[in-house]
Amino acid sequence: MRRWLKGTAILTLILGVLTALGYGYYRQRYPYGWSHSCDKCLMFALHRYAEEHGGAYPAGEATPEASLSLLYPEYADAEILRGKTVPRTVVQERLERGERLTPETCGWHYVEGLTLKDDRQLAVLWDKVGLGHNGERTPDGGRTVLLVNLGYEYIPGPEWEKFVDEQQWLIAERGRGKE
Repeated sequence: MRRWLKGTAILTLILGVLTALGYGYYRQRYPYGWSHSCDKCLMFALHRYAEEHGGAYPAGEATPEASLSLLYPEYADAEILRGKTVPRTVVQERLERGERLTPETCGWHYVEGLTLKDDRQLAVLWDKVGLGHNGERTPDGGRTVLLVNLGYEYIPGPEWEKFVDEQQWLIAERGRGKE
């Protein structure tokens, strides 16, 4: 009997250690949990919205995140609009109350004011934190970006700062062209 108890205790300890290691790996790989807040679905929702609104992506609200809320409920649901870092229930409850998203309740970085006619190199949206398709950390810290008119591109981590600088330059040039 003692031998059986000792074996059971050792087996329980081993299972506990393996569970802790597995959980640690999961939290490291998916810091906000597994998610399928699909950027590709959001890309198609944004495109459809723009097609139905004279070529303009959502705009005109207090913040870019609030403007992104204009996709709800016809074009996108709370699962997609939350991004990969905000709990779905937080976003769902907010949208159901008729409130707009805020920078704290939306995991997407949305560039407001673009149209389907803008330069196809301009990014419309990317993940604020920089997570992969299912909410996992990317191996190099890169991000997927949605570009104007159904463009989709992965920017490796070492190239991210250069990409952001180029985007700022493109936006500035866009502004100069409209003056």
